[in-house]
Amino acid sequence: MVTGAPGAGKTTVVPELVRLSPGNMVVMDMDELLDDHGRLLGINIASPTAAPIWPAYNALWLRITELIRRSGIPVLLLSPLLPAELPEGRWLHLDCSDAVRRKRLAGRGWAEAQIEEALADAAEIRKHVPRSVRGDVSPERSAKGILDWIRGERFGKTLSLWGRLRS
Repeated sequence: MVTGAPGAGKTTVVPELVRLSPGNMVVMDMDELLDDHGRLLGINIASPTAAPIWPAYNALWLRITELIRRSGIPVLLLSPLLPAELPEGRWLHLDCSDAVRRKRLAGRGWAEAQIEEALADAAEIRKHVPRSVRGDVSPERSAKGILDWIRGERFGKTLSLWGRLRS
């Protein structure tokens, strides 16, 4: 699992992760099930009014990853969640400075209140997932940092996941 608050670079890094590890794992972003307006089955997932269905949406993603993993293929899911919301696998944080996040989200046309909420989300994720990779560098460099984490090089040990990636 790679988590990050809005504006961290999750969606941007996905193509680089796929390019740098072709055929080695399935790479998915939780937003990929949503339409262009952030909706799933007509419901705006990011809206606070959708909060009652968030656990079901998370469970759907957990089920999708289980279905893929049962065939022996590793899965890397990028999401804005905390480990308590999707208690599965190892977690890494894709992060950027608040100034960069603010600029990116303003560029998307986000309102100031939405940006402040994203900054608060980033602060909360930092508390729960201290291992991080920079999302304010090139997408290729971020992807390489994530892949290094998967390989275990960054923390001095090889993770069992990488053995499956190489075979």
